Amino acid sequence: MFDAADKTIARERETLISREARARTEAGSAQIAALVVQKLPLLQPWITCYHVAMLRAQVLPVLLLVLSFSQSWVVGLTLLVAGALIPLFMALVGMAAEDASKRQMTEIASMNDMVMDRISAMLDIRLLGAVDRSAADFEARANTLRERTMAVLRVAFLSSTVLELFSALGVAMVAVFVGFTLLGEIGFGSWGDGLTLGQGLFLLLIAPDYFQPLRDLATAWHDRAAGFAVVADLDELDAADRIGFVGQAEPCTPLAGPISVKSKGAVARVADSEVMVPDLSLSEGQSVALVGPSGAGKTTALAALAGLVPLASGDIEVNGQSLNEKTADAWRARLALVPQRPHFPDETLQDWLDPRGTGTDPTSALQMAAALNIVARLPDGLETRLGESGGGVSGGGGTATALGARYHDRCQPASCR
Repeated sequence: MFDAADKTIARERETLISREARARTEAGSAQIAALVVQKLPLLQPWITCYHVAMLRAQVLPVLLLVLSFSQSWVVGLTLLVAGALIPLFMALVGMAAEDASKRQMTEIASMNDMVMDRISAMLDIRLLGAVDRSAADFEARANTLRERTMAVLRVAFLSSTVLELFSALGVAMVAVFVGFTLLGEIGFGSWGDGLTLGQGLFLLLIAPDYFQPLRDLATAWHDRAAGFAVVADLDELDAADRIGFVGQAEPCTPLAGPISVKSKGAVARVADSEVMVPDLSLSEGQSVALVGPSGAGKTTALAALAGLVPLASGDIEVNGQSLNEKTADAWRARLALVPQRPHFPDETLQDWLDPRGTGTDPTSALQMAAALNIVARLPDGLETRLGESGGGVSGGGGTATALGARYHDRCQPASCR
């Protein structure tokens, strides 16, 4: 069971990561991270505990009930009534548990989104003097999460209390009946001439075992509610509108021919909206600046030119060929795309500028890009590790994005997302 749970979680995690990298949704990266890291592991106890407990609760109580009826119809009837009430109340409690778990999962995702937003805007928050307000917002959100977590625990304790109450009453009534029957005070409820000492001890021993599978099921009931909440999140993400990805994002040979870009009547499709791509015609050696207010669609237009988002209509030609599923990977192998927030691998700047390890001196390229002074100011020059966010080396201002021919032919589709 544990191997099956681990394989299920690994499969869902791999599916999420690969799918979200290729076709994004409106869900933020923090929400996806919460699902992958925090929520998916909650499937393990649901798979390993709940289903086993449910199977035992369906088999063992029935078997013990038959044995009880074979010795005393009163004991059998007592266990039957007490046992039937437990699933009824557990079902009622279970609906509240599922609702509480869903609210808890939603709050976890919302809190992660908030943390990511605050971290990315930390500099602006400090400049605007909003540190105390941000801390207060975070404290309020943390208290909300705490309250929803406690609500889940209250439901779990309520479920356990209901089970223990009815199981304790059932065992107590069996003990009273057996005791008074052995003392001769009760002369009904058994088959034949009454209960013997051995029969009485047998009934007293199996009565707690009759309720034990139900106890295990109640313990796993919270795992079931948490598992259902995670599955609901997965289903919602499966049904969400996605931003398409053109091509297969696989290593390939760069697109042949003189570099050129032409767009005519192109409209990029992003989730449930469409963004116009300016008509343009560029060939080798030419440049263009795409300007406009924030939110006008500059980044989306450049992403469409790089084949990172599909077109709803119109056409984009690159190197004289239509930009489509067959040519997108080869086209991106000819490009260097520097977004507003670049992502750098854990390697030195020298290795990043010389991906094939040829030992080529990048000084001339840095001089052409007017970046020699920037490199000179880095702690270790070309041997500096910039870190994931670039270590202060900006990829551009506002929503500007650079798109140009690669200095080295290198097919790295993942770096273009």
